[in-house]
Amino acid sequence: MRNPHFQRPNPLVPPIWFVATLILGRLASTAAQTAEVEIHPVALAAQPLPLSAVCLTGGPLQHAQELDAKYLLELKPDRMLYYLRLRAGLTNKTDGGYGGWDGAGRQLTGHIAGHYLSAVSDMYAATGDPRFKERADYIVGELKEIQDKQADGYLGALMANAPRRAGAANTTADGGRRGQGELVDGKGRFAEITNGVIQSGGFDLNGMWSPWYVEHKIFAGLRDAYHYTGNPTALAVEIKFAAWVESIVGNLTEAQDQRMLNTEFGGMNEVLADLYHDTGDKRWLAVSDKFEHKAIVDPLAAHHDVLGGKHGNTQVPKMMGELSRYIYTGNQTDGDAAKFFWEQVVFHHSYATGGHGHNEYFDPADQLSKDVDGRDDESCNVYNMLKMTRELFALQPDIRYAEFMETALFNHVLASIDPKDGRTCYMVPVGRGVTHEYQDMFDSFTCCVGTGMENHALLGDGIYYQSGDKFWVNFYTPSTADWKEAGARLTVETTFPEGESATLKFTLTSPKKFTLALRRPSWAGENFSVKVNGKSLAALPPPASYVEIKRTWKSGDTVVLVLPKQLHESTLPDNPRRVALMWGPLVLAGDLGPEQRRRGRGQPSDVPVLVAAEIPVAEWLKPVAGQPGDFQSVGVGRDKDVQFVPFYRLHERTYAVYWDTFTAGEWEKKSADYATQQAREEKLKLATVGFAQPGQMQSERDCNMQSSAPEDSSVEQTMGHYGRRGTKWFSFDLPVDPEHPMTLVCTYCADEWRERSFDILVDGQKVGDQTINARGDPKFYDVEYKIPVSLVGGKRKVTVRFEATRGNEIGAVYGVRTLRADEAH
Repeated sequence: MRNPHFQRPNPLVPPIWFVATLILGRLASTAAQTAEVEIHPVALAAQPLPLSAVCLTGGPLQHAQELDAKYLLELKPDRMLYYLRLRAGLTNKTDGGYGGWDGAGRQLTGHIAGHYLSAVSDMYAATGDPRFKERADYIVGELKEIQDKQADGYLGALMANAPRRAGAANTTADGGRRGQGELVDGKGRFAEITNGVIQSGGFDLNGMWSPWYVEHKIFAGLRDAYHYTGNPTALAVEIKFAAWVESIVGNLTEAQDQRMLNTEFGGMNEVLADLYHDTGDKRWLAVSDKFEHKAIVDPLAAHHDVLGGKHGNTQVPKMMGELSRYIYTGNQTDGDAAKFFWEQVVFHHSYATGGHGHNEYFDPADQLSKDVDGRDDESCNVYNMLKMTRELFALQPDIRYAEFMETALFNHVLASIDPKDGRTCYMVPVGRGVTHEYQDMFDSFTCCVGTGMENHALLGDGIYYQSGDKFWVNFYTPSTADWKEAGARLTVETTFPEGESATLKFTLTSPKKFTLALRRPSWAGENFSVKVNGKSLAALPPPASYVEIKRTWKSGDTVVLVLPKQLHESTLPDNPRRVALMWGPLVLAGDLGPEQRRRGRGQPSDVPVLVAAEIPVAEWLKPVAGQPGDFQSVGVGRDKDVQFVPFYRLHERTYAVYWDTFTAGEWEKKSADYATQQAREEKLKLATVGFAQPGQMQSERDCNMQSSAPEDSSVEQTMGHYGRRGTKWFSFDLPVDPEHPMTLVCTYCADEWRERSFDILVDGQKVGDQTINARGDPKFYDVEYKIPVSLVGGKRKVTVRFEATRGNEIGAVYGVRTLRADEAH
């Protein structure tokens, strides 16, 4: 029996706050009530068919959902709750928690419990399997016990940096690694925020790592448990949790509030807006207002793209929150910002797979070519973009939203999960000579492991929508859809995405007149056809529109679609010669051999180029007989031809999604330069012992970036390059090779607005000084500093420190590299 409970809240349905009042009691005080404001919810044009009404019956989406379900049941809830109970002073029920980002002293501790609660709630709705509801109910009960013990509504296991004591060890008592100081319980740091003491940076708020981001995951888990499993305790716990948030931020001035929001805060505006809708209490809408980041929202609402250099998954959840606020209140600024954001990300910042970002950050609009290689396409971002897209389609059933859903699901999302064992990926790179960034599913527990848990439970969401007498089919995958309002069941049979046809069969309790809206994809050109009960439709709309069939439907009615796929190129806006190859909606990846463990980095010297520019793809990319979706380049690869397969199917291999293409004449002129450049890059790569990418969260954490104080340094973004500048000092720990002479190479840009001067020290000894003149030629350049042998002997790692001199500041540093000097030249 499938789950009968409702899904996401509907702003057109009266809220159930009166039920919550009777069962739970109103927790709002008179003093905390917000002023009366005019609120005009926005009417939805369509409703997604609930997850409980959609059953995946085959194909890669069902396989991914089954792998995720198996994984969720293998995880141990008590281990995810371990540190939450520990911080509350409760006796634990297991010997220890999970590791990785959720481990001791990692500062995101507790986020996985929230992700998991959302995931099992989603999976219960998607499958009706009672084991998932049992898990959700258990975690909600545990969170209530933890919250009761905390006594003030707080839920968290957050840690914060304390000043490091002289001579202190580099690990905490429970095994966590120290950052800028010893890690202590972070709960008290929120009291500092209440008092207006706010030190806020990209990921650091009063010594805590993105604390509101972590709390958002727990909030979202409680919300989803309430929405998808109908657990009333989840709502009660969420209300108390929100009251605690109100006690922290409720009295902040606007300046204090906006300073706090400079640190990543997830979708706190979204969950508090949802709570407003679920309870009817404007108090929570007022708390949601405290997470309105004006520095981002206002320019986007005015249609100014300010995304270049911004952290991707910091922005997408907050804009999902703006969209929710718009739906619930009709606030035009919120709506304009969210819609413009979606337009810019999808059409000006995204790759062919539907993903975006380089090293987690947005590039400037339409400037993607230079950053294709490396760590692209963070999975969290795509998860959140899909959430936004499903809601936008409900507001306005525009085929562009359906096209993005198909692109993201059948390329990025399916490519992010290993079909053999269910491992999911942090990054799903799209460059040349890259590999998947798989995660250890029982140890790493990164943000993308968390959203991966949810993503593959939501694969049935957004396929079907209904409104009155209209029913939309957005993409084709083996499934059944129960449209209860019409007394109709639709069964879809197809071998898509490789197959090129789909059969839809209706079963109805009685004949029913309605309009069936079938998506004709933009990629389905010539020979696309639709037959109803064997009769072809004579007049069909153009590609990228809906075929609307209005008739009285009865049991046994059958619709057959032919969905021919053509080979074509997807080019980058700033480099039409760098292309991804597509077969219909499917990105094709070139198989370059066994997987190389390089975390998505690089471009090995043996990645071919394609001497095929200005030649139709079908003339040189040929299908492999008997293997649908497999293709082979013929005569255009330099130095070899390549086998291509749909990207979602290619796992545990080195691959390329984007390719450099040339005409024969262009390649004749370019080949020598190309070979020299590749040889130089390969030599540099082989000589490199360690590399830090300033301004990039994960690289900086891997290299133990430290500074005099969080407010003393900041992230810089210039012409697509990321760096860090400072007023006092900052440092990185980098490996060295004591068997070789070592050189330090730092990357700068000659475009400071005033002169900068600073020293470079290695393990406390000065190895160089640097002056960057004001208003120089805006180009990047490398400076080498010889590292004395005495600083390297017997060591495997050194600390490289940049220190301001003569009352000046540290100019932006865009790269720090240690090289074997005898191999680099």
